[in-house]
Amino acid sequence: MMAARCGADTITACEAFKPIAKCAVQIIKENGFEDKIQLIRKRSTKMIIGKGGDMPKRANILVTEVFDTELIGEGALSTFRHAHEVLLEEDSIVIPHKGTVWAQVIESFKVCNWNRVKPIKNGEVLVDTPPTIQACSGAAAVHDMQLSRLPRDTFVPLLPAQPIFKFDWSGKKPLLNNEKVSLLTQSIRSGTAHAIFMWWDLNMDTDNQLLLSCAPVWEHPDVPDNMKKDVSCLQKMVDLIPWRDHWMQAVYYLPEEVSITYGTEVTLIGYHDEYSFWFKLLNGPVDEIPDCQRPECNCWAHIAYSRTRIGQLNDTIRNQRYVKALRKSITPNSVCLCVSDGCLLAFAIARLGAKVFLLEQNFLSRRTMEMFVQANELSDRVKIVESVDGLPKASEIDFIFGEPYFLSSIVPWENLRFWYLASKYPSSIARMPVMATIRAVAVEFKDLQKIRAPLGTCEGFDLSSFDKLIQMSSEKSDNPVEAQPLWEYPCKALSSAFDIIKLDLTRNVNFNERKRITGGIPILDSGTCNGIAIWVDWQLDSDLSVSCGPIEEIVPGKRVSWDPYTRQGVHLFRTVSNVTKKSTLSWSFTFLPQNGEVEFKFNIVMND
Repeated sequence: MMAARCGADTITACEAFKPIAKCAVQIIKENGFEDKIQLIRKRSTKMIIGKGGDMPKRANILVTEVFDTELIGEGALSTFRHAHEVLLEEDSIVIPHKGTVWAQVIESFKVCNWNRVKPIKNGEVLVDTPPTIQACSGAAAVHDMQLSRLPRDTFVPLLPAQPIFKFDWSGKKPLLNNEKVSLLTQSIRSGTAHAIFMWWDLNMDTDNQLLLSCAPVWEHPDVPDNMKKDVSCLQKMVDLIPWRDHWMQAVYYLPEEVSITYGTEVTLIGYHDEYSFWFKLLNGPVDEIPDCQRPECNCWAHIAYSRTRIGQLNDTIRNQRYVKALRKSITPNSVCLCVSDGCLLAFAIARLGAKVFLLEQNFLSRRTMEMFVQANELSDRVKIVESVDGLPKASEIDFIFGEPYFLSSIVPWENLRFWYLASKYPSSIARMPVMATIRAVAVEFKDLQKIRAPLGTCEGFDLSSFDKLIQMSSEKSDNPVEAQPLWEYPCKALSSAFDIIKLDLTRNVNFNERKRITGGIPILDSGTCNGIAIWVDWQLDSDLSVSCGPIEEIVPGKRVSWDPYTRQGVHLFRTVSNVTKKSTLSWSFTFLPQNGEVEFKFNIVMND
């Protein structure tokens, strides 16, 4: 439609997904372009040129967006190549014109926490990591991340950011499926190279005047150079640069950590196939670029657990709280049932002297836990149970523990499965945690609400039919509350944190008791209330608790600091409200113990 408005005489569009194609035809008509735009309901790579085909002749301009976080992950190479071979005249204009992939080698122990499981220490090593996991190169999948939200003091660049791959979409140079490139660079700091930060940019025009950049704030071209080394300036600028989500930045973990000395020459090698990138780092120059297979997990852990879960397992503060609470409850005579998936704390319990039954129903997680049993020589103290049917009798245990965490859980309260499993036993058997509190706060998201916000009129075009299609589909298939890593998506608190429900986990589930609770909480700061953040606090004992929500006290009017190793629940309002201190958030919560279903409802009340 933009091309039609600019005066193009013949326009052919393609869309293979039938519901979107149908919607596109409607939008084209509603905007008055049905006589100018022909829509072909195919992938571009299936289109035929010539008499009786989809287009009578080749085009002389191509406009396309087939990019993802990795730039080439949605098949950009084959799509552009096919377009030049079949759909375009020679020397056609292609928008975008070029693409560049940037790489920056960094040291970051925080970032490492998302990649490799580390030992649990509490003055001594309580749980050691199997050698296979220590040596594993990690998951093959890219780790997409909002790098601009990573605290600047949690990583150190060891090499300057530099372009490593360049793709000429114009057809002047061939687009290869497989390439390897080396860059010889002088290091700017000493340290241990843990990972590569990656992003890309697009030159949109042939004169290279229009640049679309996905760079993090400290490398973004819109940020003046004199501000890039000032942390306080960067914290302000991160709110001003364009927000990217589908095109966020990425982390690639090096298959082997490399020690680097300041001022020495280092060779960064990049590889790509048709869809993915991977990297290798070597000290000194290389005469010939070595081959390197794309890293793949061979230790089971990276296949069994998400990066969020691996980060959670490595959370030192969290582990210390658990161990402190467990030391008060565990004796050498204890026999513990552990009901959490991939629970390394089960081995800490065994180290404290107890015998442990560990329920592991997932095959991949069970294989991983078996490796930990062997590596820690605990086969005489830890027995892995494969199914609920194999659980020990009540007379065989005196303590039930859970973090809790389950692979099937998406939002935090789904980990209440621990309560249901514990309720198979008499409530007289001691448990940890002892209470779960579902909590929430009204917030103003800076950007996250855009993933659900209607488009309305965009660039002068009426896209309301698309909004209706998406809303109808969302109402049928989407849960009103979804999980998000909120540390990546800043928000301002508009209320105090409030309790929705406290659940006493020391009592067994009452399957006949339907819980419905209502309440209201005053809005304490003016703003735009576009969402509610929801999480669970787990009370381990009378003194200690762990939270999958904020890591600092919530202050209305201030941004919330969220736990980076868990995901929180998010309710995004379809209708956004501008609120004042006279406004109130009313809410209701329903819990059906029979099937574990929960329902949240939120509403802004504008008081006079």
